[in-house]
Amino acid sequence: MGFVESLKSKITATGKKSKIVYPDGHVESCVEAVSILCEEGIITPIILGNVEQIKETAAKNGWTLEGAEVIDPVESVSDDYVDTYFELRKHKGIDKDFAKSQMQKVHFYGAMMVEKGEADGMVGGLTSDTKPFIPAFEIIKTKPGIKRASAIFFMVKGEDVKLYSDCAMNMNPDADTLAQIGAASGDTAKAFGFEPNIAFLSFSTFGTASDPLVDKVESATKMAKELRPEYNIDGEMQFDAALLPAVAEKKCPDSPVAGKATVFVFPDLNAGNIGYKITERLGGYDAIGPVFQGLNKPANDLSRGAKPKDIANSGYLTAVQAMA
Repeated sequence: MGFVESLKSKITATGKKSKIVYPDGHVESCVEAVSILCEEGIITPIILGNVEQIKETAAKNGWTLEGAEVIDPVESVSDDYVDTYFELRKHKGIDKDFAKSQMQKVHFYGAMMVEKGEADGMVGGLTSDTKPFIPAFEIIKTKPGIKRASAIFFMVKGEDVKLYSDCAMNMNPDADTLAQIGAASGDTAKAFGFEPNIAFLSFSTFGTASDPLVDKVESATKMAKELRPEYNIDGEMQFDAALLPAVAEKKCPDSPVAGKATVFVFPDLNAGNIGYKITERLGGYDAIGPVFQGLNKPANDLSRGAKPKDIANSGYLTAVQAMA
């Protein structure tokens, strides 16, 4: 069973239709993605924007919106949403008028739906104006003990799935932030049914090189073990030692993670972004993500060039996060 099909099976097995909100109703590919979700009937999509425009887009292309909720935040924003946002941000000196203007923005409204439990998760970001970073951090916020959210990619090739983190958000994390990234990545792995075998990556394997860059990863590994003692966590180690049993046997035979890592924690965004794109372009893996992790409730970003099927699949991924 492929990765996306396994997501659908997990959702179906619960007997519950998760509600996933899409704030990009002004983008045609989002409307098509919502139509795909309506046809498959596994989750309930909520699409935000000008209701008449969204319905016209669907009608002219022969797409169905039956089973979806279509909401215009400009018309539907409530005093409760405005008051809640005001209370969250009043320390920044905002007034009620500003709070209302924020709540009328589709991605802020969507984040508030998630925070209020009126949606189980959000998938947005098809335009620069609807990126979910800021509303997610301002409204949904991070889990206790996690100071910084991070992003993970599911690298998928057939039934082989590897988790790469952080490849999209934190440019140069210090040891503490890197440890939190590893802990959150383990939580993500567990939520999706993968064993959290977490490798902290470096150009060094257990002291073969001496450098502050190595020291950072070594410190992060120790802190991550304290944050999540129930997970298998080890490092610092090179990528081949984390991936290949034969290399692990030579370089670090006593490691509980080397040679069988499922989660690969890169030391910074340079390494992570390059690593996932090499795996995608040369290794032939599909890169599904980025998936935000460390938030109280799921809100995920989309590439501005995402195809309708990818947008729909992100909804399934977000629904499984919400289940966890």
